[in-house]
Amino acid sequence: MTYDFTMTAEERLAVAGELRAGTLLPPTITPDMEADLASCTVEELAVPTRVGPSRVIKVTPPGGHDGPRPAFVNFHGGGFVRPYHVRDTIFCAQVALATGALVLDVDYRLAPEHPFPTGLHECHDVVEWAFANAADLGINPDRIAVGGHSAGGNFATAICLMAAESGAFRPCGQVLDYPFTDGVTPTANKLDPRSIMPAWRMDAFNVLYAGTPENLQNPLLSPVLAAPEALEGLPPALILVAGLDPLRHEARRYAGQLIAAGVEVDVRQFADCDHGWVVSGKARHEEARAIIFNWLNALFG
Repeated sequence: MTYDFTMTAEERLAVAGELRAGTLLPPTITPDMEADLASCTVEELAVPTRVGPSRVIKVTPPGGHDGPRPAFVNFHGGGFVRPYHVRDTIFCAQVALATGALVLDVDYRLAPEHPFPTGLHECHDVVEWAFANAADLGINPDRIAVGGHSAGGNFATAICLMAAESGAFRPCGQVLDYPFTDGVTPTANKLDPRSIMPAWRMDAFNVLYAGTPENLQNPLLSPVLAAPEALEGLPPALILVAGLDPLRHEARRYAGQLIAAGVEVDVRQFADCDHGWVVSGKARHEEARAIIFNWLNALFG
């Protein structure tokens, strides 16, 4: 497949079913990870958004906290098509334990049933809700960060762009873990032959999420196309890059654009890692997670 936007709705659903049926990178979930999750209080919320109630998993670390907690809003990966997995909430539990933050893990609507910008609007509205309800949640609105993995990293970048334009709220930081930021560069120009990610899969994700070819040019789908002035004043960013990942070039490109706009950026590169290694628990994931936790702790002060 190469950006086959001529597919019917039924054909798109069939492709989505194939993408959801298996995984290229089965997650490694250890007893220690399960214990981390079990040590936290986990609740399901129905957060109101413009597209309807959003299922949000609220993760609270054990013990008290001196004053309002910091908060982190997490968006899972999966090409905007593949669903939430418990590995995502395990990661969130580890964030909560390492930082003392309350963590909101968003189980957002998926494409192609809900193409761009539905999932983005849902995730944006969950973040806006967190700011508006900070007192009830027991969190500090000055210390709410956002972050995500792959497609979730795309949501985090776009939400920061949207918030900067509207002025409705301002995250204190953004964690972009091997983010998707470029829907316009041909897949053939992204691939590394050593990666697990095949070209057809990337093309399918783009078509199913974008819906129409015109949407690929939207900076909220392809943040590398954002005007330089739109990047000025954005929150500090931590960007993790995998050296074998087809998304490595666009992650570095977006990092450079943020730096050029005067944004504080911390880029960490893992030359021998591939897409999805952090949340899937693969080689060097503990090192990468520690970088995220330490960066958030410094951010939260």
